[in-house]
Amino acid sequence: MSVATIGGDSLHIRDVHFSYGELNIFKGLPIEVRPGEFLSIIGPSGCGKTTLLNLLSGFLSPDRGEILLRGEPIAPEDPHFGYVFQQPTLFPWLSTIENVEFGMKMEGRLSAAERREKAAHYLAMVGLAGFEAYLPTKLSGGMQQRVSLARALAMEPRLLLMDEPFGALDAITRETMNDELLRLWDELGQTVVFITHDIDEAIYLSDRVLVLDKPPGGIYRELVCELPRPRSGPVTRTTELFWQYKKQLMADISQVSAKVGRFN
Repeated sequence: MSVATIGGDSLHIRDVHFSYGELNIFKGLPIEVRPGEFLSIIGPSGCGKTTLLNLLSGFLSPDRGEILLRGEPIAPEDPHFGYVFQQPTLFPWLSTIENVEFGMKMEGRLSAAERREKAAHYLAMVGLAGFEAYLPTKLSGGMQQRVSLARALAMEPRLLLMDEPFGALDAITRETMNDELLRLWDELGQTVVFITHDIDEAIYLSDRVLVLDKPPGGIYRELVCELPRPRSGPVTRTTELFWQYKKQLMADISQVSAKVGRFN
């Protein structure tokens, strides 16, 4: 089975205000994400990263302002976006391929044979051909997160929201998953919004990195990553430009951390 480039949609966050009771998290937040862009968002705990992702997914609604995907208000049931969580959140009683099929089965558009073919295709894309019959408990943490990624990709979303998906992995597996994600993104062309605490990861993956400020400060820094693509871990991560970006973002995080109270 061959799957053509899916492509990505534009995402517009315009004048977004959001509060938890008396606590203002965002006040007039503006973000524009271009179709097919890889955007990472970083910041210390308490700056609103997860809140922002929940707003982008439609799980939370802004008090004021608008969030538009393809020019339309975003909603959790929108089939044009996928969500990859911090943990794989797989069904332990379903096999690998059944987990990948699950969203397609709930959507009800494809036959059982079509679902199985597409699920097998995306498992192969994430390097898990041959593991279709395995239960999640028989897979490593990195393999489980690959299944979670395959499940999201199988829905062929044009916007992929990722909430620290590799945070629980060891350093070597994490770097491998970074390379796999870039390979898939290059092939499929989706718009990606990626939340991470890892500065190196954000620089390596992204077209742009946004540093969130202390609430309700919005964006503290926008850094455009001009590292050439395709990127290679051993080469890209040791360039002078990579280290310049890292030095800048480390200073930014330090400044924001000094201002942030305990909001989480």
